[in-house]
Amino acid sequence: WRPHNRVLPLPMRQYGAYHPGQGVGGSAIHWSGMLYRFLPADFKLRTHIVENYGEEKLPENSSIQDWPITYEELEPYYNQFEADLGASGLPSQDQSEGGNPFEPRNMPYPNPPLERNIPSLMFADACQNLGYSPFPQPAGILSRAFTDRFGQTRSGCLYCGFCTRYGCEVDAKSTGMNTHMPLALKTGRYEIRTQAHVTRVDIGADGRATGLIYMDTVTGEEHFQPAEVVMLTGYTLTNVKLLLVSRNNIHPNGLGNDRGQVGRNFTHQMWYTPVTGQFPGRRFNLYMGNTATITSVYDFYGMVFDHSNLDFIGGGGIYSTLGEREPISSAGGLPLGSSEDSEFVQGGTGEKPRNWGREWKESLRNHWDNQAGIAIQGDSFAYRDYVFDLDPHFTDHYGMPLLRFTFDWTDDDRRRYKFLTERCLEIMQEMGAEQIVWTPELPDYNLTSYKSTHITGGAIMGSSPGNSVTNKYGQVWDTPNLFVTGAALYPQNPGSNPSDTLCALAYMTGDALVERYFKDPNRLL
Repeated sequence: WRPHNRVLPLPMRQYGAYHPGQGVGGSAIHWSGMLYRFLPADFKLRTHIVENYGEEKLPENSSIQDWPITYEELEPYYNQFEADLGASGLPSQDQSEGGNPFEPRNMPYPNPPLERNIPSLMFADACQNLGYSPFPQPAGILSRAFTDRFGQTRSGCLYCGFCTRYGCEVDAKSTGMNTHMPLALKTGRYEIRTQAHVTRVDIGADGRATGLIYMDTVTGEEHFQPAEVVMLTGYTLTNVKLLLVSRNNIHPNGLGNDRGQVGRNFTHQMWYTPVTGQFPGRRFNLYMGNTATITSVYDFYGMVFDHSNLDFIGGGGIYSTLGEREPISSAGGLPLGSSEDSEFVQGGTGEKPRNWGREWKESLRNHWDNQAGIAIQGDSFAYRDYVFDLDPHFTDHYGMPLLRFTFDWTDDDRRRYKFLTERCLEIMQEMGAEQIVWTPELPDYNLTSYKSTHITGGAIMGSSPGNSVTNKYGQVWDTPNLFVTGAALYPQNPGSNPSDTLCALAYMTGDALVERYFKDPNRLL
């Protein structure tokens, strides 16, 4: 990674800012279950900005573009995926009961929302007092026992406190391992090969994909798997790298890259907890539950509010305190205000507390379970300078170039962060915290501290080969028997979790393959 192209990028020996999935099931094994649809304006972002505020509102040097699909086109696939998953939530039709008023759903969730933790209910009350519209977090986690349309039954959530980054002991958290894979295996036409690392796509003399080259990570042997259709369904970094390293005389710069489109529109996501409050004498029991036992606010999400008098574009969701407060990983955040970037808004002694020794031990004993944070997840827009490419110096242990990316927060990001953080502070003050700390300025981007695993772009979908790598089905323009799935397709990253949308897109691609492509193997228009 490098923040700009004037410095030498350095390789990371372990992941810090994001956690790609490893093993069967991928990152769904460790996902937190937060399940949001993108809103209609997210898919037509450039058009929405220009029509409502003029082109001058677009951030300088940005490469924001519309998706080649509308919310209305994708909605049937959202519906089907959420139904198969047994998603839990309160539909927007139930606004009187606290549903999300900004989400235009045409069907309810299969299951009611999960129970919410104590601070999330305090957060909801504070937001209502301020005139906002709080709603329970939608989840890909079952709130009760559920039998899907294929006859598979799974248990409801136990609120055990070990959900994010862990597998689920009762299969309440929905993953490919307990939904789609068992069904595929039952057909007898599906095989999973473990301990396999794909290194490149093989390309024939006609420029089409002929299969995959992979390494057996146990024996070190290289294998060729022939295929009529190749689908790159890995993490964003994996899919983009495979496109760039798969080359021959017809595609000398990599697959999908005949017009230099691969690597464009790299975006991450602004996930921070900028405000934390302390409530002496309270017990919140945050060692229980999961990330989805929270309350969310969309009043400042994306384009749902007026930006006429603001010096930035976009926004983000605001979220109450997460559950899953694990004993070891959470202990380093005490005492309140000891982190480098935070400062007291109210309470405190005027001196920065020490996060070691007696002061730390006393805080751990007295305040570990009475602190509550408020988090934000903001838009990440695409810029011309923020891209993926192949590093000219460093290689991996297979001798392939490392994937390099150039990315940093922009002035627009910093202004958006400041605006959202001020809203978080207002909510925390309304919640009645005795002591409050905040981080008023967006910390510098780096790879050592966790941001989110929501990396998107690099193989974006678009309306033509001149502005994208694939069409709306993830079909690579210059290699029509090669498909890409996942968040690598996103032209830019809205301020919510990518999982619901990337799975809906995969459903749409699968539908197009079965109903059209296999009957007439050609480009899907």
